[in-house]
Amino acid sequence: MGVAIVPLGSPARLTTAIAVGCLLGARMAMAFPATDASNPSIVANPTPPTESDLRNQLQLQSGIGAAASGGGAWTILPGIGADEFFTDNVLQSATDRRWDLVTVVTPSIAAIGDLPNAQVNFNYSPQLRLDARTPSQNGLTQQLAGTGQFTIIPDAFYVDARALAGGVPIGAGFGALGAGQQLGASQLSGGIGTAGLAKQNLAQTSSASISPYLLHRFGDTGTAKIGYEINESTISQNSSYFPLFVPTGSNSQHSLTNQGVAQFETGEQFAPYRYLVVAIASQSTGSGVSNGSSQDTISNEFGYEISQSISVYTNIGYEKLRFGGVPPTRVNDVTWGFGATYQPNPDSQIKIGYGHQNGTTGVQFSGYYALTPRTRITAQYTTGLESDVQQLQGQLDLAALDQNGNAVDAQTGAPLFNALGGIGVQGGLFRSKSFSMTATTVLDRDQFSLSVEWSQNTTIATDNALVSTNPFNPVTPPVGSTSMDVTGTLDWVHSIREDLTLNSGASYGRSNVTGGNTGGPGTGQQTSVGATVGLQYMLSQTLATTVRYSYFLRASPLPDQTIYQNLFLVGINKQF
Repeated sequence: MGVAIVPLGSPARLTTAIAVGCLLGARMAMAFPATDASNPSIVANPTPPTESDLRNQLQLQSGIGAAASGGGAWTILPGIGADEFFTDNVLQSATDRRWDLVTVVTPSIAAIGDLPNAQVNFNYSPQLRLDARTPSQNGLTQQLAGTGQFTIIPDAFYVDARALAGGVPIGAGFGALGAGQQLGASQLSGGIGTAGLAKQNLAQTSSASISPYLLHRFGDTGTAKIGYEINESTISQNSSYFPLFVPTGSNSQHSLTNQGVAQFETGEQFAPYRYLVVAIASQSTGSGVSNGSSQDTISNEFGYEISQSISVYTNIGYEKLRFGGVPPTRVNDVTWGFGATYQPNPDSQIKIGYGHQNGTTGVQFSGYYALTPRTRITAQYTTGLESDVQQLQGQLDLAALDQNGNAVDAQTGAPLFNALGGIGVQGGLFRSKSFSMTATTVLDRDQFSLSVEWSQNTTIATDNALVSTNPFNPVTPPVGSTSMDVTGTLDWVHSIREDLTLNSGASYGRSNVTGGNTGGPGTGQQTSVGATVGLQYMLSQTLATTVRYSYFLRASPLPDQTIYQNLFLVGINKQF
């Protein structure tokens, strides 16, 4: 058995810290939570929505954010939803098309806590599915998004707790499901989502972590941080009724990671110069490439503030990375980089850098820009070595919750999209490249959102413990092969009147997964198309009804792999 020594030449994940713990990029899986008590999320204190804003929200009464705007230390918002939908292809099969009537019951509870020693944002909505004619499709999908920052000793000792869970397609070519790929989003909360997925094409994802840390400020000299994080992440196929944070099914992936971090950043005494040193050590156990993996890094960054809006940096360090899989992967490298941050106004920030880290060399980009008070664009390009489970860990460390309880990037406010949807669930270690861009415009009666997501995986190592018996789940591509997906989604929400809202969307995607290590043909160039239109009528301030039609097509060059599906849905949602 050989050892994979990762070559140079691919874009890298660079460090462009501006404040304590603020590291650019999510592709280095073990990155500790991106925010802390001295470096809060940019969405930590969202502006309370106006009456006009509320009419343009996708969820009933603007989700948990609207409730919080009423004041109070704690806001608890329970609810329940019941949906009935007709599908003409419940198994998502090209040759065995069956119609069915499906009942979906979604109890929910949302909580916001804003106390001197605790800031909590939590949204849990498990989804129970019951099929009238095909009971084999019955199941429960856990949906959870939550973050908590707890002050144990003021200005000294804190605990960060967070969790994400949801459903994603197992198979490749389902990128056009669109809104369903947003982490923390309900399967039925707008867009096409994953409501129509067959059970054999649905994977349960979950990731949770607890991070106690010490934070001390030495006056104007600088700030020191020492912390520990434990993370449990799983991707479960063929899940049972209670798969939350517990791996189930024969092809499950799971990882338990212990990580320590120590860092120091200079303070105002040395301005306009800045020095940041960060040391991280992590160990993982679990399945496949996670088993016996470790990541030990140290980075020294030197920054200079040219003006109030422009700063530059350079860094140098060392990394020692170990991954399991076939072949095992080893990286022993000097790391380096340089870049700049541009902040033209308080609502905009652009970061760009170039360097070598995580065994690769290249460009890194992250930014958000307010074109107008109503129009905002976010974009990010990242790359690095990771497995599907490690991608979940990286997304969790970046997570914050917006006004609707959906997971967003704490550093940019952009939606956290799960890139597994277009390429599918694969077992292995990949050099992953990812670009995402979201543009939103909010008018008095309309809300427009355009999202583009591109991802590419090059196989570095495979997980020989995973055996593909699922027709939706191709064998992991062989070492050196590359898989790709690109998806665009356009959504429009229009307030017809105060109690009636039109929701519509369209999406298009293209993907290609190369053949597996058995010499199979892969998926070929697949095309996915989705469209949805619906109405929501408010019977009262806390009771809403919904009617919606959705269409999905996955076109494949392979025999018996082209599928299409129509879905008609009616539902009711009550908040208490």
